[in-house]
Amino acid sequence: MVFYPGAPGSPEEAKSIMNDFGAYLAKAAGLPAGSLNVVYENDLDTGLADIAKNKPGFAIVGLPVYLSQAAKLKMKLLAQTVPTGHKTEGYYILGRTGGPANLQAAKGLKLSSNQLYDKAFVSRIVLGGQDVETFFKLKEVHSGARAIKAVAGEEKKADLALLDQRQYDAKDGLEEAKGLKLVHRSPELPTAPMVSLEGVAADADAAAIKKALLGMGADPAAKEILNTMTLKGFIEPDAAAYGATQKLYDK
Repeated sequence: MVFYPGAPGSPEEAKSIMNDFGAYLAKAAGLPAGSLNVVYENDLDTGLADIAKNKPGFAIVGLPVYLSQAAKLKMKLLAQTVPTGHKTEGYYILGRTGGPANLQAAKGLKLSSNQLYDKAFVSRIVLGGQDVETFFKLKEVHSGARAIKAVAGEEKKADLALLDQRQYDAKDGLEEAKGLKLVHRSPELPTAPMVSLEGVAADADAAAIKKALLGMGADPAAKEILNTMTLKGFIEPDAAAYGATQKLYDK
């Protein structure tokens, strides 16, 4: 499973690239053709229900999902994604020019985002311990573009937009974003991990999948797949970085 709540697209739109990813991994790992069925989910509840029902052996999960579900679902780190353009990730709060200069000055304003599905993550990790539900008035939307437009549009439906790294990287493609400034940035965070789920896949299969993942970045045959997934490849997971972030999340 590729499980990124709040990410763009739909399972149907991603089906082709997920099929290609699964076929590549199976071949590179020496597994039978068709043995890896990869699905994409970008809704939290749907994705968790899929895991409970279909019990995937492996998953690439967004960092908030990993922090909230790793212990419960007995996830084991296999690899770490390397997104195109950066080695770490962050979350960003943007406001209008002339608006608040920093996080404390933004208290009580309306925050627009589709990244509010895990408010504990936003409170403990992004805001450094501030309760997002009491610090801001919240406006939940369906995409990063809608969050930006809520702030920058003529109606000014919100004062601030919270974006994840992908949304922030893509913001320059929106005319409305040109009038916004950075108000607050989270600490640097580890990227989305690839995990195995205990008791589903055999250890030998997990080892083969990991080896295939770590080799993708140097394999010309994987270039198009990685480009479509906006990844450069996979590396050994930074267990210390995930552990430190987990401690912050669990406070």
